[in-house]
Amino acid sequence: MNMQLNRTFFDADDAIARHEHKSLLRFIVCGSVDHGKSTLIGRLLYESGLILSDQLWELGHGGARKGAQNEEIDFSLLLDGLAAEREQKITIDVAYRFFSTARRKYIVADAPGHEQYTRNMATGASTADLALLLVSAADGLTLQTRRHAIIVSTLGVRRFVVAVNKMDLVDWSQSRFAELQSEFRTFLGALDIDEVTFIPLSARNGENLVNPSQNMPWHEGPTLLQYLETVEIGDDQQRAGFRMPVQYVNRPDSTFRGYCGLIANGEVYSGMPVQALPSGQRTHVARIVTADGDLAHARAGQAVTLVLADDIDVSRGDLISSRDKPATVVDRFEAKLACFSMERDSPDGDTCKRLF
Repeated sequence: MNMQLNRTFFDADDAIARHEHKSLLRFIVCGSVDHGKSTLIGRLLYESGLILSDQLWELGHGGARKGAQNEEIDFSLLLDGLAAEREQKITIDVAYRFFSTARRKYIVADAPGHEQYTRNMATGASTADLALLLVSAADGLTLQTRRHAIIVSTLGVRRFVVAVNKMDLVDWSQSRFAELQSEFRTFLGALDIDEVTFIPLSARNGENLVNPSQNMPWHEGPTLLQYLETVEIGDDQQRAGFRMPVQYVNRPDSTFRGYCGLIANGEVYSGMPVQALPSGQRTHVARIVTADGDLAHARAGQAVTLVLADDIDVSRGDLISSRDKPATVVDRFEAKLACFSMERDSPDGDTCKRLF
C-alpha cells in the first residue's frame, strides 16, 4: 500500500496556471455500466500526479471499506462524488475532471453507464472533441454501448477511440480484441464518424494506459495517453469561422455592456470585424473580457465576454459571427432524430436497429 502511494502530487489550480499555453482536449468517456469508466479516468488522474493528499487518503481507505482485495486503491472513488454513487458503485450524473500532461491539458467527462441515466450523458457529449467508448473484453459490445455511440455521434462528435478494457479477464487475447474490433467497425459504419482508433487495455492494472503493456506485445498502436496527447483537434472548428452564441448580456451599469458566451467555432481577436445574427448588424470587437483579465485573442472552447465597438441590438440567443466567413441564417433545417423506446428490449436485444 505504501509503495503505491509514494508519489509527488500537485494542486490542480496551480497546474492549470502553469500550463495555460497548452492545447485543451475535451473528451467524454462512455459505455455500459461496470465496464470500468470511472476506474480508467481515476487511474489517468493518478498517473498524471494530480491527486491531492486528502483524495489519496480517501482512495486507500475507501477501497478498504468497500472490501477491495489487498487494500487495493479504488480509483473509481475519484469520480463517483455523490453518496448514492459510492453506495451503489455506479455513476449517476456526469462528473468532470481536469488533468494535464507535459504536452496537453484535458477536461474529461465521465458519463453514466446505467440505462436509467442515459439522458445525463448527452450534456457531457455536447462539448466533447472526441468520445472514448469503453468496452469490456469479457462482456463485449452491449446495447447500452451502442446507445452511447449513437448519442455522441448525433451530437456532432466525429472522433472515437474504442478502449477494450479488462483484457486481463480474457488472458490478453489478441483474437478476442480483433473480434470486438471487427464487430464495432461494422456497427460504426452506420454512424457519421471521421476517425476511430482501437486500444486494448486494463484500467485496473494500468496496462496500456500510459506505458505499453508487457502482456500485449502484439498491440503495435499507441497507449491511451499517447493517443490523447497526439490526436489532432479543432481543424473543422477553425475552418468554419468565428461563432459565439450569446448566452447572457452582462449590463452591471451604464458604462459596460458585454456579451457572454462559449466560443463554438474559430477565433476572435480585439478589433476583429463581426456581425450579429439574425439582424445582420455589423461592428468590431472592442475588448475580449475574462475573469483573468482582457485577452488579445481567444479561440473555440473558451468562455469569454465580448465588448463591441458600437451600441447595436444583440440579445440572448443571437449569434456573433465573423464577417469574412459569416454564418448562414435559415428558417428551416434537416435533422437526424434518435428515438429510444422506454419499453423492455425485444428478446433478441437488438432494439438499436430501429434507429436506422
